[in-house]
Amino acid sequence: MKLRVLNGLIMGTMMSVIMSGIITAVNTGLGTGYMGRWLGAWAVAWVIAVPLAMFVGPLARGWAERLATR
Repeated sequence: MKLRVLNGLIMGTMMSVIMSGIITAVNTGLGTGYMGRWLGAWAVAWVIAVPLAMFVGPLARGWAERLATR
């Protein structure tokens, strides 16, 4: 259980930082105020990404294991 929570926390944080940074840059550019916009977007994304990584991650792993053993 501890590993599942830690994995979800790390995976959700990494994905939310990368995705929010890229999407913010694509939608608003890298100009003045980018960091503030990115941090705001990341805060919203993190709250969603971490619980999803914790609960959907094991489901995705199970699907991947079944697909890989076919």
